[in-house]
This record gives sequence, structure tokens and C-alpha cells, in this order.
Amino acid sequence: MKYNLPPLEMLKRLGYTQPVEGEWLKKFRRGAQIPLPRVYWDFMEYAAGCPLFATSDLWVEKKPSFARGPRMFRDVLQETLEDRTGPLGDPPQSFIDFALDKLSWRPLERWPEDYLLIGSDYVRNMAFFGIRKEDLFQDDPPVYWWHVWDSDFLWKPECRKLSSFLQRVLVDVLSCNDYDTAKDALEEKGWRYEESFDAERAVPTTSRAVLRKQGISFLRLKKYNSLSRVKVYCCYDEKKNVFYSGIIDEGEILLAAFNRDEAGRIFPNK
Repeated sequence: MKYNLPPLEMLKRLGYTQPVEGEWLKKFRRGAQIPLPRVYWDFMEYAAGCPLFATSDLWVEKKPSFARGPRMFRDVLQETLEDRTGPLGDPPQSFIDFALDKLSWRPLERWPEDYLLIGSDYVRNMAFFGIRKEDLFQDDPPVYWWHVWDSDFLWKPECRKLSSFLQRVLVDVLSCNDYDTAKDALEEKGWRYEESFDAERAVPTTSRAVLRKQGISFLRLKKYNSLSRVKVYCCYDEKKNVFYSGIIDEGEILLAAFNRDEAGRIFPNK
């Protein structure tokens, strides 16, 4: 059982084995006049436009738009400020309006530190993830986050490494915690989604005993904090070619499996 597959290896084992057209990333890099970290570049070559991430915290659209594609933080602030035609609305018309009034009178040299924006909290769209511009030359730089209510633009540490952030995002997607996007996307790749089911309680749940039966060590599982305030996990059975994923919420464990269509069922007693 593999408990800590690198995110790019996970993506390839799920069937996304062909790099997509990378010209859009090259154009973005040239336009922004910035380097792109090797880990980000390598991952996005396969993840760009991937339907698996459609409802994730990672922006993968193949265009430099602020909707779901990478942008420089200062560019977004400046463009949004220039587009405003009147005073701050009530309620605010844009996520950034909460903080823009503080910037309207500041000279550019006193604007907040610049970041490469790479994602946002998809569920609420209130927290944004980025890499400091000064760190973009690193292969695997730290990732920070900023909340729209913070009008002082103070970015806080999210992950010590970009690879850890990408792994957390992918594990969160596979857990089907907030959305069933992974079920639909992977079904097209020939995967079947199954849930461990407690027949007596008639609810999808599991126990450490069920984990052990599947060869999973609860202690070795790497648990990630989801923005939905639960923990998510994922591991890979290389012999069976099965991805196990799930949620831990206040002590209750949910377990699911992505198994190939042609293989036998993982939880046959449901």
C-alpha cells in the first residue's frame, strides 16, 4: 500500500498520462515576465483543463483569466481598481471590494507584496492561494493564502511546499468531500466508485477493522485538513490497482474506493 504518492504520479496512475498543450503556460509566463516553479509547471502540463479539478481549489483553466486561471495578485488588484466606476457598493459587487478602498490612495510602492495566484476556496470563494513572487524561482516553493476580509493583505502560510498543496488538493478531490466531480470524471476513464456501507445502520461508514481488512493502516494514512473542516485521506493499492479515499469527521471514518470497471468489487456486501 502506498500512502504518499507524489501528486503527478497519482494523476498519471488515474489515467491522465498525456501532457496537454502547454503553449498557454508559456504565453502566461512570457506575459507576466516571471519564472514558473518546476513542480507547478510539471503538474500543470497534465492538469491544465483536466475535468477532475473542475470544482477544486486549484485553478486549471487553459487561459490567463482570473476566473479559474493563474494571475499575478497585483495585476488583479490594479485591474479591479481601474474598472471601478463609483464608490464601494453595498453589498460589495466583487470579492476584492472589501479591501480595495485601502489601496485607492496608496502609491504603487506601498501596495501589498505580489503573489502568483494559483487557486481559491471553490466552495466559498473567500480564500485565495498563491506563491510569493520572490519564491517563484524555487522548484517547490511554499504556498500562502489570503482571505478577502483581510484588508491589510496579510498572507498566511498554507503549505511548506507546493507539492504538498497539490497533493492536498488532489486528495480532497478524490475524497468526494464537497462534490462528486471525481466520480464523473474518473468514470470516463474506466474507474468505478464504491463506498463502504454499514448495513446495520444503513449509512456509508466504516471502521478501522474494515480498513485493516483492505490492508490499510490507519496510523500510516496521511490525513489532510480540508477547507470543509474535515480530514481527507487517500492511499493506493498497487497490486489491486485501487485508490482508497475518504473522510474523517469527528472520529467517524468514511471509506470509498476507485476500482477499475473490469475488476471485481471491493465492497461486495453492499
